Amino acid sequence: MFNLRGKSNVAQITRSFTWMMLLIVLITGTSISLVVGYRLTRNRVDEARALTKSLDRSIIDDEPDWNRWSINSPINTKNTFVKVQTNIPKRKAHTFYSKGTVKFLKADAYQMPILRSVWYLPKYGFLYRASMKSDHIYYETWTSFQDVSHIFKLILEVLVLVLILCSLLGYFIIAWLARRLNKPLASLTTAAKQINHSANISYHEALPVPDSPDEIHDLGTEINQLLKSLNEQVLRDHQFVSDASHELRTPLTAIRGHISLINRRGEQHPEIIPKSLKFIDEESARMQTLVESLLRLSRMDHVTIERQPLDVNQVVQQTVENYQAEISQPLQLDLTAGPLMAMINLDSLQQILVALLTNANKYSPADQPVTLTTSRVNGHPTLAIADLGTGIDDDHKAKVFERFYRVDQARSQEIPGTGLGLAIVSRLVTLNHAQIAISDHQPHGAVFTLTLATK
Repeated sequence: MFNLRGKSNVAQITRSFTWMMLLIVLITGTSISLVVGYRLTRNRVDEARALTKSLDRSIIDDEPDWNRWSINSPINTKNTFVKVQTNIPKRKAHTFYSKGTVKFLKADAYQMPILRSVWYLPKYGFLYRASMKSDHIYYETWTSFQDVSHIFKLILEVLVLVLILCSLLGYFIIAWLARRLNKPLASLTTAAKQINHSANISYHEALPVPDSPDEIHDLGTEINQLLKSLNEQVLRDHQFVSDASHELRTPLTAIRGHISLINRRGEQHPEIIPKSLKFIDEESARMQTLVESLLRLSRMDHVTIERQPLDVNQVVQQTVENYQAEISQPLQLDLTAGPLMAMINLDSLQQILVALLTNANKYSPADQPVTLTTSRVNGHPTLAIADLGTGIDDDHKAKVFERFYRVDQARSQEIPGTGLGLAIVSRLVTLNHAQIAISDHQPHGAVFTLTLATK
């Protein structure tokens, strides 16, 4: 009925709860048996002592009246043996035995090691020995524990039967309950196997998330979130490989074309060789820059950086002084008074500044200034770089940080660069726990706003 594998969650739950239930039943049954057995034994001991006192009251003329004693006895005297010894001064000593006592005393008897008053005789079972001396008469009685043993045996038999029933019934009930509780988790496992062994993966798969129990619901939700992140990463990687192949194919094709041209016409037209070699040199340098940028992005996927408190104003001033000669646009600074401290990596901040200035240089007129402004917004250090170029449409603002993305594809070959600069900026911003946003600049152009962390 139940196919329980030895190491499955259902099997472990079933075994654990079955053993726990049997242990509880065993402890409970044993405790009840000991308490009941003790009370029965105690009652029998009290009855044996009362029997001895009733025997004393049945003495007539220094001789026990067995019939009277049997009638007035508080318990059944059938399995009770009595020995009475009289030792009255100036009279002859006598010993009296109840029916069967003489034969009983001749049988082999064993006293219990600890309970010396308890005797065991193979043909009679367990008996309790009580004695009492009244005046010149000495009484000894042996009271059978047969009915007590019978009740105790019956309790043990019932206990064993209950254990067997509980083990069988409890096993199936607990296994059924464990399967029911484990069903949502088994469904998740089955769905994961189907996705894992699927021949056609669309990278949009998700596991079914049950409403209950809460732990499985939360686990399914987190797994789906992980799947979503991994799928998005795979799709980005696929797109990245496709874009990189496209970007590399163009210069490679051009280089091979010029090499072929030199091979075919170089001897007859040597004037084309310098021009072709110059083109090959430029394209190979562009390919080298592209490959280096790709390697930088690849390393950033697994890198951690150390941040430190830095004065943003000071870094901006130093970068502008060093970079002004590299671009044609004039750089204008609008810095806050005093230090503007932020938690950021120095190299990262410099790379971000250079990349954003390079981007502004590409898409802005040479005679229009690029403005760098620092401020504190809602307690966070903020750096804004504004240009007066063509600007960025709202549809493109969310995509410009993707690898190889160009706003104007028609001009992508005319504008120098690899299309990876803003992708590197986005990664550096994330590594430094910062944020970057794009907005429109009036009357035209774009503003890149960098919000830095303070801790």
